[in-house]
Amino acid sequence: MGRLLDVLRGSENDSGEIIYECRNCGETVSADTDDCPACGSTEIASYRL
Repeated sequence: MGRLLDVLRGSENDSGEIIYECRNCGETVSADTDDCPACGSTEIASYRL
């Protein structure tokens, strides 16, 4: 059962890629972005793929 949970959580196929995007408008930004260039929001989210 533990292996199944690892697969479902993605830990076995984790590419380590991290995507950064604005939570307000969804614009993809670089890791060092403080303010979204599209809308000016400071709410930047990160997602590990």
